Amino acid sequence: MTPKKQFILDENVLIFSQTGTNDEGERDETCSNLVNSIIRICHTIVIDIALYGKYLHQLNQQRHQPTDFGSRMLPLLVSATRIAGKYAGFDRANAPPFDGEETIPQGNQDDVPVSVRLAVETGATLVTTDGPLRLHLQSSGIQTRYNLEVVSPQEALDML
Repeated sequence: MTPKKQFILDENVLIFSQTGTNDEGERDETCSNLVNSIIRICHTIVIDIALYGKYLHQLNQQRHQPTDFGSRMLPLLVSATRIAGKYAGFDRANAPPFDGEETIPQGNQDDVPVSVRLAVETGATLVTTDGPLRLHLQSSGIQTRYNLEVVSPQEALDML
């Protein structure tokens, strides 16, 4: 039996889950399969109020609505909150800043400080579609210093 894992999903993972696409706009069910597997296999999604607010904002935007091959993420997330062990950390307001975070490139994701802070605080695996962020966390030493596991959605799916 696979040990229970904890995951932090950046907002793009949920957007791509809902739209059934990848960062190139191509049909891709990797993120949708990942979110559904995490919930079905009894793993945990770590989330705080700040990250949940970002999920709500993004998933309610018209351009991020489900397609024929996507899944509605908000009902899935809400239903998962009712299952013991599916969520952790929701009682936190915000994860605290950490030493070195000012070097994290913002890029196009405004959830980077939130999701990386939460990963540093909890030790959960950070799943992100942001390849440059994964490379920066590794090359800057942040990943080693805080013993972070930072993976792509496919790498996370392979862990299950």
